[in-house]
Amino acid sequence: MAEQIKVQKTIYSLSDFNNVVNTSFSQLVKPTKNTPIDPDMTISEFFNEYNILFYEIPPSGSDESHLSLANRSLDYIGLSLDDLQTEIDNLREENINLKNQLLLTSEIEIGTQV
Repeated sequence: MAEQIKVQKTIYSLSDFNNVVNTSFSQLVKPTKNTPIDPDMTISEFFNEYNILFYEIPPSGSDESHLSLANRSLDYIGLSLDDLQTEIDNLREENINLKNQLLLTSEIEIGTQV
């Protein structure tokens, strides 16, 4: 004959549920380098911690670097370092062309005054 198992069901109100059940999924996040994770950290607190750790973060070479943070942020806003470098290169080329035009115009003006 099958063994009977007693099941107990507890029903919580919405306010009790939020006090009893962790809904932030913080238990699923793997902590790194013994750094405590505070799921209730504000943006201001995050940047304060970032400023404290700033010089401990390597410039590049890993997923935990300034370059990685920059690329991730640029991706989030829809840009890339390559896009920015291309824009810089184009502006430099335009600047050189404008300087050459100015120089050529100045030489022509000087030549017509003689």
